Amino acid sequence: MAKKRVYCLDEGLLSSQDLLHGIIESATDAIIAIKEDHRIILYNLAAEQIFGYRVEEVLGQDLDLLLPPEVAGKHKQYIEEFIKTGHSPVLGKVMEGMAKRKDGSLFPVQISRSATRINGHWVFTAILRDMSAQKEMERRLLESEKLAAVGMAVSRIVHEIKNPLVAIGGLVLSLLKKEEDPEKKKKLSLVFREVERLEKLLNDISNFAKPLKLEKKKFDLVNLCEEALEVYRPRFEEEGIKVKLIAPKGKVMVLGDEERLKEVLFNLFQNALEAMAGKGGELTVEVRETPHKIILAVRDTGPGIPPEVLKQLFTPFFTTKRRGTGLGLSISLKIIEAHQGRIYAHNYDRGAEFIIELPRPQN
Repeated sequence: MAKKRVYCLDEGLLSSQDLLHGIIESATDAIIAIKEDHRIILYNLAAEQIFGYRVEEVLGQDLDLLLPPEVAGKHKQYIEEFIKTGHSPVLGKVMEGMAKRKDGSLFPVQISRSATRINGHWVFTAILRDMSAQKEMERRLLESEKLAAVGMAVSRIVHEIKNPLVAIGGLVLSLLKKEEDPEKKKKLSLVFREVERLEKLLNDISNFAKPLKLEKKKFDLVNLCEEALEVYRPRFEEEGIKVKLIAPKGKVMVLGDEERLKEVLFNLFQNALEAMAGKGGELTVEVRETPHKIILAVRDTGPGIPPEVLKQLFTPFFTTKRRGTGLGLSISLKIIEAHQGRIYAHNYDRGAEFIIELPRPQN
């Protein structure tokens, strides 16, 4: 006679349902069990956190509630096939698929399924792991590898164009200083401005394409905002734009690359300046803290951002400006994401607002 497998050394625990309940409820993966009729009979705490449904909303419901429509029908077929034949292409395997949250959004999961016969009925159990973070990390890694390859090619091209362009700019500037004829001087000035514009475009392309290296240290974000505003204040005043800084008393420390974050602020200030140019208005920079994040908001009182533009705002080379490169906000996005942060824009009742979220530094 085969010896019964020992799976617990503590007989006190073995006789208690608390052991099973504790294991299921403390698991970090979703554990869901259904009966032969596809109705949910077990749904643990991790499942609540992953799917967004509370247990009382789910028990007794069809499993279709948690599945994309194209998967639901196939899943029932697998169960029917197993009950009839004892075989299934999905049981006993670790597979990847998609699941559906309460808000209707789909997300990637890793699933392992099993079947157990209890009191003459089949019970099917699935253990699901949310793969959203891992898939996003894989996507970013692939994207960074592609950008690195493109960056090397772009750097070589920029180098080949920039060298003769610098020489042309130097020659034009030299002629400009010597020229006395007003008409010729005007034309040379126009050529020189175009050379400067092309040099800026090449610098933007080069900065966007090359891998971003951060020199991180702890610094006061409020002080950084004050410094950046002082640089731009004369330009705002020239356009009749009032400037306001709202911040907590004392320092707001962040961990990051001070110069890179200042570059982001300059990009946002320039956009606000162009949005309010010739009309006046108000620029507000606000720093606030939450338990987990530092939030930096830049608001203007311009005309706002059209919905079709808002969707493509951070897309490389997308611009509505006649002379814009379309890389300022793309580079800003790259810098903020390198800080494990987030940047986005929306319209409010008086204009446009850009929000930057940065993680709070650990003590």
